[in-house]
Amino acid sequence: MMLDAILMRPKLILLTEKPSKNGKAMDELDFGTVHIDKSRTIRLYLSNITDVNGRWRLNYVTFPKKATVGYSTTTAWEMENMQKQDDPDVFEFSVTEGILKGKSLPLRKLPEGLNALPVPKDEEEKKYLPQTLLVNFRVRLNVH
Repeated sequence: MMLDAILMRPKLILLTEKPSKNGKAMDELDFGTVHIDKSRTIRLYLSNITDVNGRWRLNYVTFPKKATVGYSTTTAWEMENMQKQDDPDVFEFSVTEGILKGKSLPLRKLPEGLNALPVPKDEEEKKYLPQTLLVNFRVRLNVH
């Protein structure tokens, strides 16, 4: 008796509402300048591009500090990274884990260059919507 099997692994991708303006760091989210008494929220979409369900969970990863050889060769982007404060408590997430059915419906592209959730045709399609994540940034210190 021969047995054939196919191993299928989920592949989840994270998409932003607005495209990144930083070509060097597509994985960074820019919250811009935020007043100490205010907060700013960014909408993200987690999408499953495979046919199998994907279990996911957000985990904190420390920001890697890079050793500097000399400031004369340091780029503006590297200087900005050296000044970053790594404080996970400034972020609040609407959802931190879940199971995403595959294959997710594709996001809609709006004329303004934004991504938006697709409009499902029926209850069955609603099961395949990408997961919306709201990331809220709340400043704790006034940093200059």
